[in-house]
Amino acid sequence: MRIGAVAALCCLVAGCDVAIDGAAGISPAEQQRVDRRTEQRGAVESALKALEQSPAVVYKSTIKDAAGKPSELLFRITRNGSAQGALPVDGQTVQLVSAADQLYLSATPEYWKAHGLGNSDQYGTNWVRTDSTDLPVNAVDVLSPRKAASTLRTAVSAMNRLTDPVRSKLPDGTEVYDVGSGLGTLRVTTSAPHRVISFAPSLVDAAGGKTLGAELRVEPLTGDALKKLQSDLDGTIGGLGEPFDALSQVSVSVVNDKLNCTDYVGTCRATIDVANTVIGTGTGTPPPVRLMLSVEFTADALGAQTCTANANAAPDTTTSMTCEVKFKLPNRNASYQVLAKPSARGEVRAPVDVNGVREKLKSEFAALGG
Repeated sequence: MRIGAVAALCCLVAGCDVAIDGAAGISPAEQQRVDRRTEQRGAVESALKALEQSPAVVYKSTIKDAAGKPSELLFRITRNGSAQGALPVDGQTVQLVSAADQLYLSATPEYWKAHGLGNSDQYGTNWVRTDSTDLPVNAVDVLSPRKAASTLRTAVSAMNRLTDPVRSKLPDGTEVYDVGSGLGTLRVTTSAPHRVISFAPSLVDAAGGKTLGAELRVEPLTGDALKKLQSDLDGTIGGLGEPFDALSQVSVSVVNDKLNCTDYVGTCRATIDVANTVIGTGTGTPPPVRLMLSVEFTADALGAQTCTANANAAPDTTTSMTCEVKFKLPNRNASYQVLAKPSARGEVRAPVDVNGVREKLKSEFAALGG
């Protein structure tokens, strides 16, 4: 009985050993798939770290004109958000400058009209100081190297980790991993040093990214290219002039008018009081209001003439403005009745402290290695 019990125990233990060895095994084919996925994850993370640590990058996109001819747009941005270039927003080219925490856009009247701004015709002729709400995507935020890398990392982590890696070759022969999801594709080089080649804008902004097209190509900016970005920003800031201020809205009204005509000479002068009210000046010193006055003079037998005048005014004030015309009198001894019809409009301009902005850029780029 004792020998039999020992034999039975040995058999039971032997059976357990066989079962455990069989469960712990993995097929060579499956191990290769695991290795490929691990290799891809390492390449993606290495590429995202390189993007994250870049002092600045350039994004390249392609836009087609009405005739279907493609052209390349460049948008350069530092890790701190200073930026200069163009983006393809809903098929239109929007010029953008960001410096010293201020955003300036240059776009067509149609673009501004689509964003509900009544001054669209004026805004389409000059730079406009605004904020990210006048872009469908906050490009300065989501495309800064650090933020883009962080958001792309989050997007990749949500992708199916069991999917077998997909490799492809670019036209120049560079081999890349195509890491895709429902929002688009991230491409990184398969060979070290790994770097991000391109990504779908929807990966960094699911809601508004699609307005920037299907793909943004990425390259790091260092050395002379970084210095050129600073130089180009300096030049663009110096050429902004007095941008319109989309962050403030002004209404004007004629509150008093006086007409004075000189006998026997034909000269008529209108003195007009124009009141302005500004909404949305934000913090800091309120920007000045530019007033534009137009007065139409009409007189029987003399016809019509118009004069104009401009003035700068402090917000929420009343300004006296004058302008005059001179009629040619066919009969100096006759009497003529003259009617003056004034109209006024206003716009808010945003003064730019060019030297102050340049000093801030100089400090920023010195820290970036530019």
